[in-house]
Amino acid sequence: MGTQTKAQHNVLLRKTIVRLSLSYLAPFVLLTVYFYLQSSQLLNEGRRIHLKTIAEQQGNTLDLFLRERVINLINLIDSPKLELPPSSKSMQRYLNELKKSSATFVDIGFFDSSGVQVGYSGPFSSLELKDYSMETWYVELRNKTDNFIITDIYLGFRKEPHFTIGVSRTIDGQYVVLRATLDPKKIHEFIISVEGTGEVYTSIVNKDGYYQVVTQHVGTLLEESSIVPPYEPSLGVEKLKIGQTEHEYGYSWLRSADWALIVQWANNRDSGLFRDLDLRIILVSLGIILIIFFVIVSRARQLVQLQEESIQTKTQLEHAARLASVGELAAGIAHEINNPLAIISEESGLMKDLMDPKYGEEVTQDEMRDHLDEIHEAVFRCRDITRKLLGFVRQTDIKLAPHDVNRLIDDVLDGFLAREMESSNIELVRKYEDELPSIVTDAIQLEQVFLNIINNAIDALDDSSGKMIIKTAKYDGNIQIEISDTGRGMDPEEIENIFLPFFTTKEVGKGTGLGLPVSYGIVKSLGGEILVMSEPDRGSTFTIILPFN
Repeated sequence: MGTQTKAQHNVLLRKTIVRLSLSYLAPFVLLTVYFYLQSSQLLNEGRRIHLKTIAEQQGNTLDLFLRERVINLINLIDSPKLELPPSSKSMQRYLNELKKSSATFVDIGFFDSSGVQVGYSGPFSSLELKDYSMETWYVELRNKTDNFIITDIYLGFRKEPHFTIGVSRTIDGQYVVLRATLDPKKIHEFIISVEGTGEVYTSIVNKDGYYQVVTQHVGTLLEESSIVPPYEPSLGVEKLKIGQTEHEYGYSWLRSADWALIVQWANNRDSGLFRDLDLRIILVSLGIILIIFFVIVSRARQLVQLQEESIQTKTQLEHAARLASVGELAAGIAHEINNPLAIISEESGLMKDLMDPKYGEEVTQDEMRDHLDEIHEAVFRCRDITRKLLGFVRQTDIKLAPHDVNRLIDDVLDGFLAREMESSNIELVRKYEDELPSIVTDAIQLEQVFLNIINNAIDALDDSSGKMIIKTAKYDGNIQIEISDTGRGMDPEEIENIFLPFFTTKEVGKGTGLGLPVSYGIVKSLGGEILVMSEPDRGSTFTIILPFN
């Protein structure tokens, strides 16, 4: 086996192995990957549900905790034993009772109808007799109908982060308020005790996105959070991209306060390729893949041997097909070239006779020029035929520039065809849309398209009286050119084949079958399309659609 033959053998063997692998091995691999992706999707969905459940449980627990603290104050202000105004000793007793129910209480205060804190017990004794009538939480409480408030965390007079729970009543005709402050750090400790497992980091933000309760792993108290959950739905799981990292979080909006509880995974648990997959399943899959691959290699060797035996026959058939294509090409253009060649032969022979002294003819330069013009015209006719052929078999360079389509059509009509149509008694109707935008195109190639289609329309009219209508219009970001004739038309079978090379409906010798294929290729290269509508004996309409750019 020669070096070249051996190289071809190896290439064929590799291609066969690849083809068989795609047919037999690829489906198994794709099925394995599919089940992996399905299991990964189920796992991720399970994590999302678990995260949502944690957010819901912690949100409900915190809601219950805050409502209990509100009830503690309501029971106290509604107690018949409440002193009006309460003494310092009574206020201390009230605070002790509140701390028995929850260690998160920091202090307690009682406000008269003017908003002055006339009773106080707690570590900030300077707050007693402070006027709170203009404080935001106090004003909001006076305007509320449900007679209680849970504020956001703020600094207030004490310059320490805290939040307030306040309840109001009208007692003996006087508006009074009982309020207690709670320590956010104690709230955080309470939430941590609820978490238990340590799976997540929990934080609380208000409706403006500022931390009310937060762990140091996530942020700082009263700092603006990068995560602000949506209001609807009130419970859910979302993803947020911060920088180059995507964060998944669960959230639950509280019912007792305008706070959202947010939970995030405490550890970055990205799923690897083999995470949570049974090692035995992986080994079995690899074993099956290896067995299939060895079978494929063995089968490929057999197929290559059979293919090499038929390679010579296949090559001979391909060579015969190429010869047939060349023969069809020669038959298609022979009649077109023969006519101008005959003219050249005739004119050159006549010139030779005229110049022969034995005939005694005196030839003027003007007479010789006429014969040379005929030869010149025939030569250029042959050149046009070869250009059509080259335009189909190879791609020519395109020179793009803005052009007026109406002017290009007029150049073709007035420069080549108008006189021929007039002598054939063909009525030409031009319906151009005024002020069409310029189109970026190749003028020479587009003129060739117009020339080919208009020539076909003239031939379809059989050199007899008829009508040709050319319309231009702007439509949906494109320019649309319609060339219609009232000629003999085409049946569906002809329409299906008109863009095939060398197919023609003209008589032998009158067409090469290259005009429409070349035109189709040009329009496609310019980003457009050609549409055809035709019926026998009712004419044809060719529609050229070209984009502005």
